[in-house]
Amino acid sequence: MIVSKRLRTLIITLVSVCTMTAFAQRQERKAEEQADSEKIQNVSGGVTFQQASAIDKTYDDLLNYVKREGLTIGSASKETGQIVTAIDVAGKYHQIGTRVYLTVIKSSETETSVRVAVSEQKRYKALQTEPWSSPKVNAEKSSELSEKIKAAIKS
Repeated sequence: MIVSKRLRTLIITLVSVCTMTAFAQRQERKAEEQADSEKIQNVSGGVTFQQASAIDKTYDDLLNYVKREGLTIGSASKETGQIVTAIDVAGKYHQIGTRVYLTVIKSSETETSVRVAVSEQKRYKALQTEPWSSPKVNAEKSSELSEKIKAAIKS
């Protein structure tokens, strides 16, 4: 009897340890998936317009516009000519995350192309937070923001 109780205790302990290890690994993997889905991803599409100013001035004007509008900058690089905002989350359980991508492209010494893309991602957040979906460009919001930016940074 004593041996069987010890054996049962050993088996229960081993099963518990294996279960906890598997659960911890699953939680860690889910956290990694969540973090990867929040990272900035390249998107194609959006609206492009021409700006009659040098690329450096246009980039600085765009950066100032983003700051004036109160958007949080997730990434900005003058070398690559790109400004990306952090995800702006709306909703309770069914959430939509919106992110703005602004890219400047040198056309000539006095002309610059500006590409505006507003992307949306979705996720479900209840007991567990699901990872974000792949970003999709919202053409209507991109056009609206493009018009606002054009008016704000006119030379």
